Amino acid sequence: MNLFQNYWFWSTFSAWIISQIIKIIIGLINHKRRSFLTVLFGSGGMPSAHTAAIVSLTASLIITEGVASPLPIITGILSIIIMTDATAVRFQSERHARFLNRMVEEEREPAPDDGKMFRTNLGHTMAQVAVGFAIGVACALLFRLIPFPALQR
Repeated sequence: MNLFQNYWFWSTFSAWIISQIIKIIIGLINHKRRSFLTVLFGSGGMPSAHTAAIVSLTASLIITEGVASPLPIITGILSIIIMTDATAVRFQSERHARFLNRMVEEEREPAPDDGKMFRTNLGHTMAQVAVGFAIGVACALLFRLIPFPALQR
């Protein structure tokens, strides 16, 4: 099977692309000073593209292989890890970065060696992850239900 005829590839890739496009539009509207590349390759933002991609892959595998197959179980576990990392671990990193930046601004601590402040937009809110989740499931269903002639399933 050709990669470009692969249902799982297109489901996952489209979820990531759609999420990135939405993130770029929202990011450029909300943060007019930020560049296109910063919005595209930066962390955080609405929606979570990582969540959309891994959830789309998981949903696609559930649709084609069933829930008892090892592949959806593996990607399901990865989905949980990615969503937990996006909301909990990186959220705490953001809090630490804000605290450290405040200490530098108040001159209680010296600035980092490179003189740059710590990035504070690292993680996702639950809403951003939920929207990424919805996009992922929608793409898996869309590519399964709509008969794209070039796709092999």
